[in-house]
Order: sequence, then C-alpha cells, then structure tokens
Amino acid sequence: MRFFTYRTHSLPKGRNLKNSGLLIFLFSLSITTAQDDRLRLKRADVLENITVDGISMQYLKGNVVFHKGEMVMNCDWARFNKGSEQGFLFGNVSMLKDDQTLTCDSMFVDSPKDIMIAYSNTHVWDTTYSLVADTLFYFSALDSGSANGSATLIQDKQTIDADRIEYIKLPEVDGVSYAARGNVSIIEEDRLATCGEAIYDRENGKTVLRIKPEIVDNKQTIAGKEIFLEYDEDVLKSLFIPKEAHVTHASSGIREWIEIVDKDTTIFQDSLTLSDDMTGSIMQGFFVDGKLDSMRLEGMATTLYHIFEDSVYQGKNESSGDTITMRFGEDDLEKIFVQGGARGTYTPDTSGADVDGPIQYQSQDIDYDVANEYTDLHGDATIDYTDINLRAGFINVAWRKNLLKALPESKRDTSYGVIRPEMIEAGKDTMFGDSIVYNLETRHGKIVRGTTKAEDGFYHGKEIRNQDTDIFYINDAAYTTCDLDEPHFHFEMNKMKMINEDKVVARPIVLYIANIPIFGLPFGVFPHQKGRRHSGWIMPTYGTDARWGGYINGLGYYWAPNDFYDSKFTMSLYDRDGITLRSRNNYVKRYAYSGSLDLETRQRFSGSTLPQDRDIYNLGKHRQSDYVVRWNHNQRMRNNQSAAVSASYYSSGDYNRQTGIEQSQRLNQQAVSNATYSKRWPKSRNSLSFNLSSRRDLMAERKIDQTSVFYSDPTRAGQQVNITNNTLPQLAFTHSQRSLFPTKAKKKKWYNNINYNYSSRFNNNQKNYYESESYSLDDTTTGFRWIMDKDENPVTNTFSDYIMSHSSGMSMSSKIFKYYNVSPSISLKSDWVNRSYSGSIDTSGQVIQKEVKGFAARTTGSFNVSMNTQIYGMFPLKIGKINSIRHVISPSIGYSFRPDFSKEVFGANPGYYEVIQQDNGEVVYFDRFSGTLAGGTPRGESQSMNISMNNVFQAKIVDGDKEKKQDLFSWRMGTSRNFVADEFQWSNISSSVRANISRKLNLDFSMTHDWYDFDKEKNMRINTFKTKGGVPTPRLINARFSTGFRFSGKRLSFDPEDEETTEEDTTETEERMDGANLLGRFGSVGNSGQKNTGDLWSTSASFSFAYNNANPNNPQKTFWMSTNSTIQMTENWKVTYNARFNLINQDLVSHTFSVFRDLHCWEMSVNWTPNGYASGLYFKLNVKSPNLRDLKVEQRGGTFSRPSLFDR
Repeated sequence: MRFFTYRTHSLPKGRNLKNSGLLIFLFSLSITTAQDDRLRLKRADVLENITVDGISMQYLKGNVVFHKGEMVMNCDWARFNKGSEQGFLFGNVSMLKDDQTLTCDSMFVDSPKDIMIAYSNTHVWDTTYSLVADTLFYFSALDSGSANGSATLIQDKQTIDADRIEYIKLPEVDGVSYAARGNVSIIEEDRLATCGEAIYDRENGKTVLRIKPEIVDNKQTIAGKEIFLEYDEDVLKSLFIPKEAHVTHASSGIREWIEIVDKDTTIFQDSLTLSDDMTGSIMQGFFVDGKLDSMRLEGMATTLYHIFEDSVYQGKNESSGDTITMRFGEDDLEKIFVQGGARGTYTPDTSGADVDGPIQYQSQDIDYDVANEYTDLHGDATIDYTDINLRAGFINVAWRKNLLKALPESKRDTSYGVIRPEMIEAGKDTMFGDSIVYNLETRHGKIVRGTTKAEDGFYHGKEIRNQDTDIFYINDAAYTTCDLDEPHFHFEMNKMKMINEDKVVARPIVLYIANIPIFGLPFGVFPHQKGRRHSGWIMPTYGTDARWGGYINGLGYYWAPNDFYDSKFTMSLYDRDGITLRSRNNYVKRYAYSGSLDLETRQRFSGSTLPQDRDIYNLGKHRQSDYVVRWNHNQRMRNNQSAAVSASYYSSGDYNRQTGIEQSQRLNQQAVSNATYSKRWPKSRNSLSFNLSSRRDLMAERKIDQTSVFYSDPTRAGQQVNITNNTLPQLAFTHSQRSLFPTKAKKKKWYNNINYNYSSRFNNNQKNYYESESYSLDDTTTGFRWIMDKDENPVTNTFSDYIMSHSSGMSMSSKIFKYYNVSPSISLKSDWVNRSYSGSIDTSGQVIQKEVKGFAARTTGSFNVSMNTQIYGMFPLKIGKINSIRHVISPSIGYSFRPDFSKEVFGANPGYYEVIQQDNGEVVYFDRFSGTLAGGTPRGESQSMNISMNNVFQAKIVDGDKEKKQDLFSWRMGTSRNFVADEFQWSNISSSVRANISRKLNLDFSMTHDWYDFDKEKNMRINTFKTKGGVPTPRLINARFSTGFRFSGKRLSFDPEDEETTEEDTTETEERMDGANLLGRFGSVGNSGQKNTGDLWSTSASFSFAYNNANPNNPQKTFWMSTNSTIQMTENWKVTYNARFNLINQDLVSHTFSVFRDLHCWEMSVNWTPNGYASGLYFKLNVKSPNLRDLKVEQRGGTFSRPSLFDR
C-alpha cells in the first residue's frame, strides 16, 4: 500500500505572517459560526494534509486542540478526517466538558455519533465519580460509556472493580448508574461485595448482584443465587436474596482444657476461630446507618452458631425451622427467633463441658437470647438429653446455669396451647407435673404437683425431688392403679422414697376406697423394677382338706438382686402331713453359662404314724427328715463348644421311697449325675459329644435286705439287682446329611442330588450289681438267695460292656419323565461289641445261652424308595364370585425292603443267628447279639408297599380386580401291604374328609375300613377279603364326625370397626367328659386387659360323634355336644353358661354358670358348678392390676377349696 502525502511548506522568509494568521482566524471563525456542533480543529503547531488508503486526512502535531460545543479535546498529535469528522488522537489525550474530564494515551473520535474510544490509562471523572480502565467507550452526548479491562469506578463511598463497567449519568442525578461484569468487587466502607455481575440504579438507589454473589460485612459473609441491595441517600438500607441464601459469621475465643501433669491439675488454653452458619431459601437483611441490624431467613431455614462464655468456648447450637429471624448488636449476634417446626441440637465442647452429651430440642417456635445465653421453646416443646426426654407447653433453657424449666403454657402467646410437663428417663417411669425444674449438670430436679406411672400404677406427690438419677423423694404421696382423676381407691403416704429398678419405701400407708380410710400400716416396701423380675413376698394359697387338714401352701419370698441371679424360698405347712421347705436358685450369664441349684427338706410324719396322732404339734415325736440337693449347669464356650453337668443327691433312700406314688415306683428310685461336652463344626456339618453319666438305685440295698419291707425275693439263679450303671464314657460323632457331589451350578445333574450321612457312637458301660444263687433247702427242694460273703454282707459284682456303632446312609431325590419325583434311600448300621452269646439245649429241652467273650460285629440295613406326583384338573363352574373349581390329586407309592438276617443274605450267611435243632425236630433260631448293647437282630424278611392319595378341591374366587384361591375341602386316603406277612398282608384303609365352609363352619369326617372279613360266630377277624359279587368291599370299622359353629349378635351402639369376629376352629377343642377341665375355662370369664368385642350375645356349639365297629358283635357309639353361651348384659356385666351333654344317654354331664362384673380398676367374678368333679362355688373380688393381685376378697367352696397335689 502506497501513501501519498501533501505537505504545506512554511512561508518564505520575509512574507507577511500577520495576514496569513488573520486568514486562518477568519476561516476558522466562519466555520465556527456556520457549524457549532461539529468537531473542529482549534489549533495545532503543524498541520499537514496526507492520504491514507486513498482517504485525505489531516496530520496534526504539537498542542493540538479540538472543540465541539463546550467540549475541548487536547493531544500531542492527531490524524483527523474533516469530511467524516473522525480521527485519532495520540499522546496526553484529554477531554474537558463542564466539570467532566477524560484522559488517556490515545483516542478514536467519531463526532457525528458522539462516540469516543479511549485507549490505555483511561480515566474519566467529574465531581461525583471517577472511572479508570484500559479502554473506554464514551458517549459524549449522554455522558455514558463502557469501560473494559481492569475497570475501577469510585463513587461516593464505593469502589467498584470489574473486567467491564457500563455506566450512565442521568440529568439531575448526582452520580452514575452502572452495570459491572466479570470479577466484580465492590468496596463500601468495611463491606466487600463480589460477584460476576453487578447492576446499580443510582436514581432509585438499588443494586443487583448476580453470578455467585457474596458480601463480606465485618465478620459476616452473605451469599445467594442473587442479592438485591437497596440504598437510602447512598447508605445501605436493606438486602434481599430470593434463592439459596447462605450467611456465615466468624466467631473467635479460646478453648480451655484440663490435664494432669506431674499429679498437678493444669489448665491449658488455645485460641479458636469458628464460623457460624445460616441458610435458607429466602433472606432479607435490614441495615441501620449502613450496619446490619437484623436478618430473616425463610424456607427450610437453618442456623449454626457457637457459644462462648467469657471468651471460653462452650459448644455449638444448630437449629432449623420454617423462618429464622436474627438481630445483631454492635459487634455480634444478639438474638435468634426460629418460627414454625423449630428444632435444634446443642452439642457441648468435649474438652471441658459441664453437660454429658448433646441436647436435642424442638417446638413450634424457638427464641434464642445469644447475649444472655438462654433459650425459650414455645408450644409443644420437647428436649432430649442423654437418656432423658422432657415435654411441655413451654421450656426455658438457661445455658450458663445448665438449668431447664418446664411450664404448661407459654406466656408469649396463649395460642401455643397447654401441655402439662412430663419427663421420661430411659428405663424409668414417666413423670408429670405442673412445673419441672432440672439441672443438666447435677441431674437434680424438682417437680411440683407431680405424677409418675409405674407399670400399671400411678404415683402422685405435692413435690417430687431427686437425690440422684435413681432416688426420688415424694412429699404427700399417693399410689393407685385407677386412671381416673378421682380414683376409686388409693394409698396415701406422708413421705415416700422411690429407688428406680429396686423398691419404694413409704410411711405411713393408709388405704382409701372412695376416699374412705379402710386400714393402715406404719410403713411399707414395694418392688419398683419396670420390665424386670421383682423381689417380693409370694402369697400362699390356703384352705382345708379331709386328708391333709388345714394347710398354707406356697408362702415364701422371691429375691432377684440382679439380672443374673434369683432365688425363690417357699414353705408349705399341712396340719396332718408336715412342713416342706424349698430353695430354688437360678443363675445365668448371657452367652456364657446358666444353671440352677435346688435345696429341699421335708419334715413330715413317718409312715407308721397313726391318723389320730397326725397333728402338727406332735410332729417332733413322729418326724421323718428328708433332704435333697439338685444341681444343673450349662456352659457355653467359644467356637461352637458347650458343656453340661447335672447331679442329684438324696440324703437317704427313705426320701424317694416315701415320695413315690406307687410301690413299683418306690422300688425304682434312682439318683443320676451327668456331664456332657459337645463341639460343632458348622461348615463341615460335623459334631462331636463326650458324655459321662452315673445312675444309682437308692433302693438296691433294701431290695436284698430280708428285714426290709422292700425285700425282693429272687426266683432264679443269676437274677440281678443293679446298684450303679455308669457310662465311662459315651462318645458320639455325627456328620449331617450333605451332597456327595456338591456343585454351585444352577442346573444340577442327577448325581448332584445324591446325599449321604454318617454317625458313630461308642459306649463303655460299667455296672455294679448284686446277684442271686441257688442252694439246696433239702434233698428235693432248691431255693434262691442273694450272694453274701462270710460276714453275711452282700457281694458286689462288677460288669463292663462296650459297643461301637456306625450308621450311614445315602438318599437322593430326582425327577423322572419330568413329572414324577423318585426318592430312593439305603441305610446301613454296623455294631461292634466285646462279647456275644452262644445257645444250646439243656437236659430239660430249654435253650440256654453262654457268654462268648471277644470281638463280634454285625451289620444290618434296609432299602426304601418312594414316588409321587401331582395331577391338576379344572372345572369351569361359575356360581356367584366362584369362577372355577380346581382339583389337585397327589398320589404317592412307596416300597421298603429289609432282608432276613437269620438266613443267607445275598448268598452268604452272616452268622448272626445260630440254628439249634431240638429233639422233637423243631428248629430254634438263637440270636447271638440279643442281650448285648447292640440289641436284638431283626429276623424275618420285610417287604412292604404303602399307597396314599390326597385330593384337594379349591375355588378360584374373583372379587373385582382381586383373585384368590380358597380351599373347599380335602380328602385323604391310604393303605399298605406287607408282601411277606403270613396273613393279613393288607393294612386298614384310613381316609378323612375335612371342610371349612365360608370359614365359619368346620366339618371333620374320618373313617377306617378293613379289607378282611369278620367271623361273628367265632368272634374273630379272618384272613379272607370281604367281597360282594367278587369285588372287594372293605368293611367300616371306625368312623368319627365332628363339627362346630358359632352364632352372635352385635350391639348396635358399638364401634363398627369391632364387628369383625375371630374365626375359631371349634373342632380342635378337646374336653374331658367328666367336666374336670371347667376350672381352666374360668380364667376367660374375667376380661381384664381385653377389649370388648362388641357382641351382645354369642353361642357356640361343637358336636363329636364316634362309631367303632371293629367287633361287629359289640359296636360302640359316642355322641357329645359342648356349648358355650355368653350374654353381654351391659358393657360391664357378662353372664356365661357352659354345658356338656351325652346325646346318646341324653345326660347332662356337667355345666357351669359364671357372672363377671367390670368395676373399672376392680373386677368381680362368680363361678358356680352345680355337680360333677369340679362342683363348687368360687367368688372373687380383686384389683385388676397384677401388682396388687393380693388386694382381693375370695370365697371358695366345694372342689375349689382343695389344694393342688402338684404344689405339695
């Protein structure tokens, strides 16, 4: 590109310059006069005309000055196009217009458009603002522009830095409005705002901060999605964040902790700086004199602030609610108000906290006074501290004093409602009161007009104070189990001491019924162990009996000092029998061991005491003393190991002899001790056990003592009376069933279903015994006697025996032809013993056995196989909601085989039996193992087949969109056949039908048929099928039919939700025909603790018919009916009648009338059985509470007054 330049040279020396200057002045004046709004050159030291890119321009140099109206522009040099009024100004460029000044290094001017572009070191200012930037686009007509690159705007007290600042100064507005973008920072006094974009409206005093805006004011940082600021006379008035508001506030102080150094207590300190935190969807901030005065967070608002006392850190407080309002003081946060669903947590500093753990609290509104360190919870307030829960209408927390105060109602606003203060401590009873004061540090508290619930009872007191966490003192106390405001009865006490999980001590105690004093006691001690066993007295039963006389049975004391040990001491006294004392002690340590130790003594009349001498006052003259000790212990050890030990010791044989019921039992009383160790290996399914046991016959010596009434006369030689049987030891090993070819594949092969098992057992028995011998009474008579030594003392013999048994088996379950399940199995058992027997015929033709010492082995086994399947059928039958009927048939057939071990098995004789030929030609099979620990050997082949079939009929019910299946009835039948039996190979056919009609009526019908006929003349069953026309017609030998149903009527006023009745299977009821079980039904007469079902009346009946025709010559029938009728006369009165009838004999077997009355906290029942075994009258009036079960009035008569033989 070529540049063509034209230069005007200086005038020749001596030329009249004055005229030239005048011409220039006149020319300029004419231009100014003609065009004042044009940019014109005022002066320049040098002016040259040049051409640039074909455009004619002026080149100006030296003190260049341009004018445009009132605007004056200066520079060192310039290029200017007069035609377009565009040009470039260079070097110390400045622009002056009124009070506005612009300076830069260079500038482009477009005069027609009133645009100036200033470059490098740009600075524009007037009396209200100052703007510095790398580049400035300036619009002179509007006094506005756009500053780019390191732009800085200073206006009033603000300094704005940004990558770009666009501004405008409107007429009559003192200052500029601006839009700053890119790395914006605004400094205003001590406040710093940063964002990506800031827009300031000077006229309305509003600022918007966008793109990660953040304001740091003193110690606070405010952030949000957007921040709107509003000013009043250039002073910040308010702040608004519409979304994602977040505020942090720095707090600092010191942390103190205590350490023991060289046995001296030393306090250490360290500086600490923390950050308080507040969040919410929306935030509003209000400023006074430019300083933050208050703040409001809305929408899931949260706050976290740290508490300092005298600059020492105490802990942090976190809270949340719908709205949080904060008020600030001169230097710090003063108050916080949380509104709507308020909740929070105070977490004390672990280094030196006075409280034991976090404190969680919630209420409708929460008012924090940060400066004075207290919190007010308004409306449904709760506090959870460690294991304590406090709830009230209003709670005040004084953090400096660690003090809680609960009141029913907030004084701030009555609309919060009223909630009576209550305090719940884990494992303890709830306490209520008009006011509650509690110290978090000392755990001491006071309840005014307090109430606490203990299990099903209530304690009331004018004032309740606690000494520690477990001991409470109550003044002017009362106790009742009645939950009414004015209880039907109560106990009054002047003073009471309550020890949690232990007892209650009170004095004096006066029982009031309907506020009338009934009786009093000077003091009392009661159990108070919620959810645990209670130590206390055991109340006895008492009465009279024709055999035992007057009695008190079961008086005692139960002592449970802890969860690991308890003892029960009882005494029974019978006027004509004696005294029994028992001590039963149990101990346990969870996952470690458990056991019991029982001690018992009976001081009773001896068996020879005459009836007229049986008086308790004569017990010392005719006393027989018996003692017994029993101990059991179970020990759990690591790695699946356990051990058990048990022992019983009786002081003499008389104990068991006298307490036995039958003489045969008296002759077989024994003492047993046992010790077992076991170990399991779960992964390999192996287990091992080791056992030592001893069994002693306490009557053995008396059985061979001819002077004893229990002497047993021997009837043959070799007869034995065992003294002790000891197992030393018994070892058992078991390998449970598992797959022979295990696999983890989903699709298993047939051989993966083969399972095997194995077990072995070793027994070593040792027996001590007395044995008899024969002796000659005379030449023709032989007698038998127990063997004695020369001193006439019985000779004790010892015999040892052992056995090693091995049992193994294999089984499998597999499908064939897709639908048939086949399950074959085989089992083997091998016994190893140390002796066997050999048989022979004596001279009298009797088989005698002879012991053969030495090892002998025997192996037996059997084989079984079964097959079953299921067949489905569907009948399209539409009746009502029934859409179809499904029939499921499940047939099953099985076969079992066991060989005859007295003969050859698979071509070889095992030798388990000896064949003995008698003189008459008969053959006797003698079992070599009979009499050993292996037991008898199975003889005779067994081949049997069992057949069964199960039929289930189900209804498919469609109810709207729901579909379900319901069983209608089932029919089962089965029989079996023994192929090798000599006669009666087929067993009876058993069949049963069961139906449940609409789940209201149960029907059961079962039958037994016999294949074989019965010879009535011979009165015996014969081995001939019963047939008719050549077709087998099994005869019915047994049948049973039973059913039951229930009717009821509803009380219209009852809640319809209670109309659903409990479905009962009445056919399952088993009742004694003599009516002796009626006592068991009396417990259901009183409905203590049960909800009234709403039935006005109900009647249930069950029928049972049985027919036995096994012997057609003597068929038997029974037909019973049992009924139960109840009438709910009122909500509290109920009458019940039970009866049992023999419908064949048309007899009333037994019946009972019962009347029950619910008396709120009391109940009354009257039961009367006119006749039968359980005849009698029983009246009872008692408190419902089980803790006061002994507060009752009872009257017994008839059978009800008899003592239980099992309790003696």
